[in-house]
Amino acid sequence: TLRMVGTMSKGGNSSALVSSPDGLVSRIVVGNYLGQNYGQVTSIGQDKIELIEVVPDGLGAWIKRPASLAVAE
Repeated sequence: TLRMVGTMSKGGNSSALVSSPDGLVSRIVVGNYLGQNYGQVTSIGQDKIELIEVVPDGLGAWIKRPASLAVAE
């Protein structure tokens, strides 16, 4: 399970810090892919990351669905 642990901002560009189960912390920016469902990051806020995931619809096709990852407390 991925956890958002914080954000950073430099020159108006935001990035998020995400921790993986093995303890590795990665810096994520808009446009990066995140998670098992090919989630592309669409926005980064102070308290959550918004993304669009691509998941199977059960009928042999793929659909895009919104998802988010909030700051872990």
